[in-house]
Amino acid sequence: MQHYAFAFLGTFLFTILLMSCSSFREPDFKGIENVKTTAISLSHTSLAIDLHYFNPNNTQIKLKNAEGDAWIDGTPLGRFFMDTLILIPAKSDFRLPVKLELEMKSVLKNSLAVFLKNEVMLKIEGQARIGKAGFYVNYPVRYEGKQNISGLLK
Repeated sequence: MQHYAFAFLGTFLFTILLMSCSSFREPDFKGIENVKTTAISLSHTSLAIDLHYFNPNNTQIKLKNAEGDAWIDGTPLGRFFMDTLILIPAKSDFRLPVKLELEMKSVLKNSLAVFLKNEVMLKIEGQARIGKAGFYVNYPVRYEGKQNISGLLK
């Protein structure tokens, strides 16, 4: 009998979580800030970057981790990851500290063309683990938009 009660409670809580996530609105990307080099080698370079977002939701959420790939003007830039638990407040700006591992072969091959432009097309695709009240779900992370080169290099 207890097994049925736990199964029902689990199903009920999962249903509530899904209903609350259905009203979840994706955070608005505001920009890239505080780009810092943390390691340099001939094959890879590591950057620490703060991604500035706004949470339009009426509730706070937790971001457990995120990872994915980044492109600049259609050329692979590298892989990003974040493995810190972040509390994202409701209706406010927040910053995600991510690490970006650059593949130097690809970056050097296209760097001159990129730096001669005022703007580049930045594309990010990945996955984040978000949740509240101890329940987490995988959520797709996607962004594509033009970024000012001088703003990225500050």
